[in-house]
Amino acid sequence: MTGLLDGVRVVETATLLPGAAAGMALADLGADVVKVEPPHGDLIRILGQIAPGHSPAHLQLNRNKRGVTVDLRDDADRARWEALVAEADVLIDGNAVGQLARLGYDGDSLHRLNPRLIRCTLTGFGTAGPYADVPAHGLLVGALVGSFPGARKLEGAALDGRGGGPALAAAWPTAASICAALYRREKSGKGAVIDVSEADALLAASMVPVVYFANESRIADGSTLPALTDGQHGPRYCIYDVADGAKIAFAALEPSLWARFCAAVGREDLLDAGYEGDRLAAEVAAVFAERTSDQWLNMAATQRISIGPVHESIAEVLEDRQLSERPVVAPMSHPFAGEFVAIGPPFSVDSQEFEIRRHAPALGEHNGELSDGWS
Repeated sequence: MTGLLDGVRVVETATLLPGAAAGMALADLGADVVKVEPPHGDLIRILGQIAPGHSPAHLQLNRNKRGVTVDLRDDADRARWEALVAEADVLIDGNAVGQLARLGYDGDSLHRLNPRLIRCTLTGFGTAGPYADVPAHGLLVGALVGSFPGARKLEGAALDGRGGGPALAAAWPTAASICAALYRREKSGKGAVIDVSEADALLAASMVPVVYFANESRIADGSTLPALTDGQHGPRYCIYDVADGAKIAFAALEPSLWARFCAAVGREDLLDAGYEGDRLAAEVAAVFAERTSDQWLNMAATQRISIGPVHESIAEVLEDRQLSERPVVAPMSHPFAGEFVAIGPPFSVDSQEFEIRRHAPALGEHNGELSDGWS
C-alpha cells in the first residue's frame, strides 16, 4: 500500500461524484481524508444501493476515508468543522460556488482559521465566468465541451461525459495540483487556492483530438501519420474479426511495428502499402481472419506486435489476464455491503499491493472519534 501522503490531513466537503473522486485519489495515496456530509447524508449513498446508504459509487469513491456529519447552522457542529479545518493540510470544497462563504467561511475566514491551508474548489465550470453560478451535473459539463454526439458528429472532447466522466477526469488533476501545492508549502510555508473546473478537465483529457480540430487549417502536410480524431483510422489502426469469432485491436502506425507485423505473417509485400486504401484494408482483414484470438495474442507477445483483445462487457474486462494482475481490479469486503469489486488506482508504488485500509464509512461513523477535531 502506498504511503506517499502519510501524515497529510484532508477535509473533503462535497456532494456526489467530483469531490469524492478527488478525495479518493488522495486517500489512495495515503492521506487521512475525512469526508464531511450533511446530517441527511450525501446523495451519492443512494445511487442504487447494495445495502441501505451504501451504493456502488459510495463504496468505490469513499474508501480509505473517515466520515462525519456536520450542519454548519449548528454551533456544536461548527466547532467540530473548525477544529478539523484548523489542523488540516487540504480542504476540498466541492460545493456550489460560494456556498461555504454564505455559511460564514469565505476565503479570508478560512485563511484566518488556517493560514497554511491548501484550499481546492472543484466545480462544474470553475469559480469565475458566466456559467460559474449555474448548478452543474455531468450532462451540462459534457455537453459544454462537445462530448455528447447527437444527430451530427461533434468535434469536441473524446471522453464521454456520461457515467461520471467529467468528475473522474478531474479527480487526478485535482490530486496532482494539491500534491504540487503541498510541495511548495514545504519550501515556503505558503498555502494555496486551487480552482478546478470539471469542464476544463474533460477538455484537457481530450487535448490531442481537440488541438487537431482547432488547428486543422494550419496542418500543411497530412500525408504522414494520420490524425486519429475518430479513435481509429485506416487499416493499420483498426479492429478486426478473427477466426474464432472474437475481435482484435491492431495498431501499427509506426513503420517498425508495421514491418514486424508484415514479417510475422509472411506478407512483406505489404511493407510499402501506405496507410490507406480499400485493397490494403481487405488484405489486412483477410490476414486477421486466418488465426484465432489466442494465436494473435501469443504472436503479439512473442513477436512484439501491437495487437490486443477487444472486450465488449465489464465481465470480460474484469477477467482479463492482464488487468486482473494489476492493482486496478481490487476486490474488497465491506462490513455492511459484503463482497464488492472495486477499481483501484492506475499505478503501483515500490511494487506494493494496493490495500483498502478503510471501508467507505457509514453515515456519521466517525462522529465520536472526531468529535473534537483530528485524532
